[in-house]
Amino acid sequence: MKFRAVRPTQLGSVDAIVVPLFAATPPPTWLSRATRAAIARLQKTEHETTRLYAINTLHGEPRVVLVGGGKPTDVDAERARNIASAGIRALWRSSLRKVAFGLSAGTISDERAAQAVVEGVLYGMWRPEVYRTREDEHRLPQIESVTLVTDRPVGDAIARGTAIGDATNNARRMANEPANRMTPRLVADAARALAKEAGVKIEVLDRERCRALGMESYLSVAQGSHEPPQFIVMRHKGRGGNGYDLGLVGKGITFDSGGISIKPADNMHHMKADMTGAASVIAAVAAIAKLGIKANVIAVAPCTENLPGGGATKPGDVFKAMSGRTVEVINTDAEGRLVLVDGITYAQREGAKRVVDVATLTGSIAVALGNHFSGLFGKPGSFVDAIRATATEAGDRVWPMPLTDEYRDEIKGEVADIRNSAGRLGGAITAAAFLDSAVEDGTEWAHLDIAGTFWFERDRPQAPKGPQGPIVRTLVALAERYAKD
Repeated sequence: MKFRAVRPTQLGSVDAIVVPLFAATPPPTWLSRATRAAIARLQKTEHETTRLYAINTLHGEPRVVLVGGGKPTDVDAERARNIASAGIRALWRSSLRKVAFGLSAGTISDERAAQAVVEGVLYGMWRPEVYRTREDEHRLPQIESVTLVTDRPVGDAIARGTAIGDATNNARRMANEPANRMTPRLVADAARALAKEAGVKIEVLDRERCRALGMESYLSVAQGSHEPPQFIVMRHKGRGGNGYDLGLVGKGITFDSGGISIKPADNMHHMKADMTGAASVIAAVAAIAKLGIKANVIAVAPCTENLPGGGATKPGDVFKAMSGRTVEVINTDAEGRLVLVDGITYAQREGAKRVVDVATLTGSIAVALGNHFSGLFGKPGSFVDAIRATATEAGDRVWPMPLTDEYRDEIKGEVADIRNSAGRLGGAITAAAFLDSAVEDGTEWAHLDIAGTFWFERDRPQAPKGPQGPIVRTLVALAERYAKD
């Protein structure tokens, strides 16, 4: 798909125009007089034309899709993205090929609004029904070009929006794949393809290499599966030199049955997406490289299945993590933290002084925050504040959670240094405390628990039900924040 930005007088012929409509605000003057008159007539007969994400269509040549934008003073980058997605989704089943977009009004700049439209269009173009055989149930939109109508220059907004939008969709695509079509080896293959396209260095550590590095905690999760574990490492040296300005670690459980502590059958099929954290960091580092961000970033994705095979880890087993701490496995369904601690240690030993891990870690965070906020943990407080500010600016909603010594005390083991489960009460916090055990002095660290936001059971303006691809935008924005000129 091609994007371009033009002045209203340069628009030319298009098949459809998507126009945001805001309360107490007339439609843009660059629309034809006839179109503005038709919109005025519609507003007289339809009283909710500006209701948020409401769709009204004027059928003509070109077709005009009106998207309710609510109050113009409430428009931020996230709402602008959603407006664009809602507009493009209204054209899903059409055969139109050339579409124009009016930028959303509000408090954001034209450059930010243009980037938001590009991202929103790409989000809205993504569909999950890839394995349906009826053509009318999985046919992708036919749109070939999108023109942004604006009076002002938009800089590199199109390039940024394309890189971030594609990255989010890559993460969604990987998370949406069935577990038999996205095994650890296939995740590694997908990462290699993205790395080659973006110019990122990649290596994949096998079981023997991980064992030699002392990753017993990570490998303990892989014991019950015939699929070999794949420890994926991707490196972007945007500024050159030694060390990494940012380390990204993503949980890569390509299917989580719970192991010996097996999960209930209801909704277990969603555990194909328990590798969303890995997909997020893999996609994000590729976008960071494509944008040429002047930061050194390492992305680590420890991938494996968690299955109850004959060699599977048993509750009560003890292993030594790469950090040197011994771990008592109380619950094999608390496996994500077992792979992440070795990923965090590896990133630090490779020179990352700031580490952000992303994981569908606990159902407890969804109980606490629902489906609209990801949980944010970390230290020191200044780094947590920076993560929250960056996420908010990028359009991801995160909420800081407590992490104090009382919770760290709860994960002390009976026969080992730490245990991987302290029960249901405060489960998201004690899981974060377990990860904190791998964080070395002097490392700034944040943990993003996306178990409540990685998947939606209903359609949203920017996405159909299914995988949502949260946090990718934030990871790219963090690399920009810590870039060195």
